[in-house]
Amino acid sequence: MAQYTQPIYHGNAPEGSFPLSPSPYFSRVEDKNVIFETGEDVSDFNNYQFVAFRPGFSLQASELNEMQENMQLQMSLSISMMHNWITSSASYLWNGWNNQSHTSEGDVADGNLSGFPPNTGIGVGGGNGPDDASDVLSTQGYSISGPGWRGATPLYPFKTPYVGSESNNKSQVSIENNGNGGFDFKFNPGWYLVEVRNYWDGNQDDQPTGVSGLKHWVYLESTKTETITLSELNNAKHTVIGLDVSSKYIRCCSDEAECDAELADNASGTPNSASCGADRYALSINLAKFAQSGAGDVWGQEQINAREKLNAVLYIEKNGDILTARYMNNLMIANSIELL
Repeated sequence: MAQYTQPIYHGNAPEGSFPLSPSPYFSRVEDKNVIFETGEDVSDFNNYQFVAFRPGFSLQASELNEMQENMQLQMSLSISMMHNWITSSASYLWNGWNNQSHTSEGDVADGNLSGFPPNTGIGVGGGNGPDDASDVLSTQGYSISGPGWRGATPLYPFKTPYVGSESNNKSQVSIENNGNGGFDFKFNPGWYLVEVRNYWDGNQDDQPTGVSGLKHWVYLESTKTETITLSELNNAKHTVIGLDVSSKYIRCCSDEAECDAELADNASGTPNSASCGADRYALSINLAKFAQSGAGDVWGQEQINAREKLNAVLYIEKNGDILTARYMNNLMIANSIELL
């Protein structure tokens, strides 16, 4: 069964769905970045990002076509992300914002469009912060920014906005009480906007190797889970949870560990092993990790190193007996009532 990759579609016919997949164009983007079967060796799913040309090797027409489709794929997912984060949020997360605005946008959406401006429930920010447990249901005191923060952003924040028998109204990021005194933070299959991360103190003469700041869409092919106990969460004011992302170069060859023989010239429709072309720059999501602030909510150097290497997705904040889970842009995912 093919993996679920919406909003990107892949064809079941030999020629595929992407515009430059059929003969005589033979782009590999759909085959390498979108199509794979659930249950197969998912390490073969490459998340190719760049076509890395090498001196002395012939240029393939299919490689030029891949560059175009890769750019369009990345752009399409970015546009979808912006739409999803604006439109698919749970309504109660926005209710209770400062409703003293002259526009009244912060008041609870009431469906009445006769007044102007109408109460949208979107909110305008502000507020003094939660005073008791019931106020944590609102987002007062938190300025919510957009997606695309430094770290990993899922394509959509809550339930999937896409249709299809494989979606089953799933969440891309979920938090589950495992019944053993801990919580499972699950990052489920889907598209994530990530970057290669490492600690950097700002010294221009000592920048980390391989860290560019470029953002990339990658597909997470299997669920990554980080389990954290309640006692661990209670030990720190802030717990940051995210994904470990690494990069590699895939050679056009068949006799090494980091090889892909299908990168050979495919002008005839079948790779010609006697005529290799460009390499590929690929990213992979390895596992889920977490980092915590130290005593007094101080991030010491050890904690900073661990945090900055993460592609952070969300954080847990502890206020007294209240635990609140938020994405890194402060949009709330769950609070103590739901977590416990």
